[in-house]
Amino acid sequence: MNYERRIEPHDTDRVEPAWDDRAGLRDEPPNGVTEGWRRGATRRPIAAYGWVALLIVASGIVNVLSAAKDLTLSGGAGLGKPILLELTSAVAWIAFLPLLRYGVAQLRGNRNRPVALAVALVATLLYAFLHLVMMVLLRKLAFALVAQGYNFHWAAELPYEFRKDVVSALMIAAVFWLIERSASTIQALSPGEPAAEPANSTADTLKQGLWLRDGPTSFHIDPRDLIAVTSAGNYVEFNLPAGRRLIRGTLAAEEARLKPFGLARVHRTRLANLNRVVAVELRPAGDFVLRMDNGETIAGSRRYRSAATSIRDAANKGRPVLPP
Repeated sequence: MNYERRIEPHDTDRVEPAWDDRAGLRDEPPNGVTEGWRRGATRRPIAAYGWVALLIVASGIVNVLSAAKDLTLSGGAGLGKPILLELTSAVAWIAFLPLLRYGVAQLRGNRNRPVALAVALVATLLYAFLHLVMMVLLRKLAFALVAQGYNFHWAAELPYEFRKDVVSALMIAAVFWLIERSASTIQALSPGEPAAEPANSTADTLKQGLWLRDGPTSFHIDPRDLIAVTSAGNYVEFNLPAGRRLIRGTLAAEEARLKPFGLARVHRTRLANLNRVVAVELRPAGDFVLRMDNGETIAGSRRYRSAATSIRDAANKGRPVLPP
């Protein structure tokens, strides 16, 4: 470097808008799953910023130690100047971390890839430029306070310094990406917090249906219409005959909620409605493929092969499929 959405039973079929256009989490009554997601969503950005800031500071310390070694060998001045140079750079890098993290988040959450890439690129370039501007201003101020001068010739030095800062910004973005990806993987593999037991029986809930909130609008669905539910970063995608809906949440939470309706995990990132399966292909390697009644095929991993065998067992007994 240079120096949620909540899914809830309802007994009517009308579509209700959210209480405001933001569709924020504050308009929903708390429950175990929602509150758990809030705590996780709050902790994850703080942890990500903390790790990245720690790496920035560590890099600055290494640079100062390297400068100290060079000064010792050359018999130069003290460490005051290298420390100020690294400190001002680190402060500028850390100050604009939310901007860079926003760009990285677009790559994970925005399904429009060209737009996501454009936003991420602009955020990275802007992050590097803002770092350079703030760093120079801080250095001028810091050196003025210690009665020293600091000169930065924009026309001559900007192209070189900006190029280095862009490379550093890309490295920081990669760290954010890896942290977010690791957190999402752990979240998908963890059982999550248990969902509250529904007040009504499964039969009553089927009759009432479920509400899915997609942005400012809530959609009423019959849970038997669900084909599959897939993890998509910080969202889960509900595959319905009428289309797909992205809902903020975790796959683990939806697995616990939708299990009574015949949905089971067939892959680390995917649930399938076992009652809509019309054919099962068991492969020698242990994985399998489900063909749904709408013609779609869903791949399953051998870790969840029991879901495929439960379909066969249920068919032999002439009863609906219940997840294993």
